[in-house]
Amino acid sequence: MLNQLKSFYELVQLWDLEQEEKDQKIEIFQMWEKILKEDEFETILKICNNFSYYSYKLTAEAYKTIFDKNTCNIDKVEKFIESSLFFPLRKKERVESAVDMFSSFRLVNNIDANRTKMVCPTEYLNQYKKSIVDLKQFVNENDEKNIEDKETIQNLNNQLILNKKNKIISTKLKKRINFLQNNLAKRENSLNKNIENFSENYLTVKNMIIIDDFIGTGNSVISFLEKISNIIMGSDIEIKIYLWVIEASESGIKAIEKIVEELGIDFNISFYKESIDVLEEDKVFSTENISGVREIIKNINKQNKLRPSKYCKNHAIASFVNAPNNNLTLLSEESSTWTALFLRTKRNKVERKISSTALKEAYEFLRQ
Repeated sequence: MLNQLKSFYELVQLWDLEQEEKDQKIEIFQMWEKILKEDEFETILKICNNFSYYSYKLTAEAYKTIFDKNTCNIDKVEKFIESSLFFPLRKKERVESAVDMFSSFRLVNNIDANRTKMVCPTEYLNQYKKSIVDLKQFVNENDEKNIEDKETIQNLNNQLILNKKNKIISTKLKKRINFLQNNLAKRENSLNKNIENFSENYLTVKNMIIIDDFIGTGNSVISFLEKISNIIMGSDIEIKIYLWVIEASESGIKAIEKIVEELGIDFNISFYKESIDVLEEDKVFSTENISGVREIIKNINKQNKLRPSKYCKNHAIASFVNAPNNNLTLLSEESSTWTALFLRTKRNKVERKISSTALKEAYEFLRQ
């Protein structure tokens, strides 16, 4: 028992945690040791010896490594950065884990805040696509109006020559010409501003670099890429999509690469480390022992009413922000009889019932 206590105590010391957090992890191990059989506890302990905890410091180091790996072979890194925008991989208007991790990436790599966007990447591409349509129409309408006004000005100038001795008519013609010329200049200035904004925010952006933490099944990325394909296919948008993550599973990467090939998107994925399935043969446990290990995990889940999610890839990872939903269930999920080592916090929306008074005040405000 003493050797086991020392083993998990030393393991906890490897994780970059505050002392209070380390003490909590040790207490969880001690709790597991009490309620589990010896072989069950030894099995989980072996899995935990392969656990990767990404503290703020280690997360920054990982993102620095990814950035350097992807830019070391680029001749003009500054030009690459200037033609790139960086996004967290987010799907909803809320603070997701990718947003917190994105801050770490931006700071450690000294990315100018002007080269970042906090909106959903697909929202940005939708805005890009809409801007192309709107500006093309604006330019065409402006060109047509300019041609019309210039022809009118030319006719007025011809009339001015013919009526140069008539002061009253000449004055009216000159006012009309000045009015049209001022309109031409105003439209030109307005168009130039719109074109400048479009060029800066969209046309000069050749790379979208999206930052995320962990990839398990790859389903969320696949869904994201399908949305991107629907937006950019058949449009005039020419942009390369990069996805940089800390850890990714082999199966997740393959699934993503398959859909990329099918969709024909210009896409590249890069990761700091490949995640492992701790219940896969010859990863943590030998082929001879793996069936017994799987049975042990299955029994622990059953006894403690722990249900693996559809995204479970039996990973053993967590960050200072959260634990992913692809983890081995017992590491990140809890029940009345089980305490998770690194609990996955869920961001379920709390439904609020609006009072009749608040509803009335809202109506009064809108009817003012």
